[in-house]
Amino acid sequence: MEKLYGIVKEVYIPEQYKNGQLLDIMDRNVIGFKVLIDDSIQSFEFEQNEFNVQIMKDDEVVITKQVIDGIEYTDIEV
Repeated sequence: MEKLYGIVKEVYIPEQYKNGQLLDIMDRNVIGFKVLIDDSIQSFEFEQNEFNVQIMKDDEVVITKQVIDGIEYTDIEV
């Protein structure tokens, strides 16, 4: 398991497609974060849930990366 600590610099709704068609912003269920980690900006995108939609710009966050049964999972939390 790897934990990265950083500060959110931007919160955005990334483009999302279904059947080759760009979804309207109100129909998208993904949220993106640009996080400053060790003097570099890294982008992360997650399916929206009740916890990550409350993360705001300038919040201090922990990015947790782990591999379970050969599948890499990434989570974000304040």
